[in-house]
Amino acid sequence: MAESIRTGSIWCKITSAYGHWPGIGPVLIVAAMLRLGVIALIRSYLHPETWEFGPLVASINAGLGYTIVLRNGMRVPSAYMPPAYPYLLAWVLRLGGDRPATYLLIEIIQAGFGVLLVYVVYRVALVLIGERGAIAAACITAIYPAQIYMCNEFHGINIYIVLGIGVVLFLVRYLEETQSWKDLIAAGLCMGLLMLFRAEAPALLLLYAIILALRGGRKAIGPAIVFVLVATVCLAPWTVRNYREFNKFIPVCASGGVNLWIGNNPRATGSQHYSFFDPIPPDVKKAFDQIPLDKNEPIAKDNALRQLAVSFIRTHPRQDAVLVLKKLFIFFVYDPSHEKGRNLAYWLPSVLLTVLAIWGAVLRGRKLIREDIFLIVSILLSITVSIVVFALPRYKIVIDPFIIILVANVFAANGLGNLQRSEGKVA
Repeated sequence: MAESIRTGSIWCKITSAYGHWPGIGPVLIVAAMLRLGVIALIRSYLHPETWEFGPLVASINAGLGYTIVLRNGMRVPSAYMPPAYPYLLAWVLRLGGDRPATYLLIEIIQAGFGVLLVYVVYRVALVLIGERGAIAAACITAIYPAQIYMCNEFHGINIYIVLGIGVVLFLVRYLEETQSWKDLIAAGLCMGLLMLFRAEAPALLLLYAIILALRGGRKAIGPAIVFVLVATVCLAPWTVRNYREFNKFIPVCASGGVNLWIGNNPRATGSQHYSFFDPIPPDVKKAFDQIPLDKNEPIAKDNALRQLAVSFIRTHPRQDAVLVLKKLFIFFVYDPSHEKGRNLAYWLPSVLLTVLAIWGAVLRGRKLIREDIFLIVSILLSITVSIVVFALPRYKIVIDPFIIILVANVFAANGLGNLQRSEGKVA
């Protein structure tokens, strides 16, 4: 306790030396200016990279639905990736046309979500660690380099990172403050939309529901079921579509086998960014040659790659263990094969954030498991996904808001306001 009080006193002196913390309004203005400034500086809307979304968007706007073209020219339904962002891109491009002004509009919208992220982080931290810590969390999110740059990427992360922290906001409010069905339903809606953007989100749905039930006992089983039902209803139309197209239960998408193989094969590096299909390995080619060219070909390939990955893990446990360590290093520190992962402006702040988050978690004490459990579970799931498949900067960026809230505990020193009151009691 004495050490915590001394730590709190140090931070009190630092913050008092520079005056009062700003309100959330100025922080949001700064966040908006930084993001719009980066858009004006980078100007990626002049040369948009839509990655794997491009063919799907073109197919949707051509009236051909959510489809792809196989190597024999056959057009088949796709289940490779979640549908929300391709459909959103298609809708905006249909309205504005495929031109720089439309892509600029998309980036501005994504910048708006970036500002919203700052506010939602503030609201979550406000419930968990109080006003001073909440402002600290908002300030860090507003100026954090990866979060500022993100709006220049034509990727769903700009939206689903807000949905992810939004789910946590409403669940934390429900458990810690309101016990309101409105918060529970809002959490379910955010969760349902999140699952339309992220393939691993159904796992979060299950984990969050378990937390709800465990925190509230028998009385919480009903609310946990409502949360799951609301989220499932949002996802259901897409799951039904997948079943009709492929006669198989595919909740979101069927790309787990591909991702598992990328991270677990004889040439794997722990990162996604290497030429894993150049040339195609003999065992993969042999498996693919046995797959008929029909609408189920992409799913069959995904299954084949999953089997090859599982076989590699079983037969090469030592090599796979080394890969796990590489993935953890890439996730938390540095990725030499990724343009962003090896950029000093990305990896150095990321490392500092992780170190401070550990400090903040220690200061949080027992509240880390009870009150911060949604944050911890979200972080652990993202780490687990990276260990199982591969590591990308994007996977850590998704959980940066949760890590930032833990970092804010350092500035709050377990709630500086509470600590100051405790200091008075000790005296």
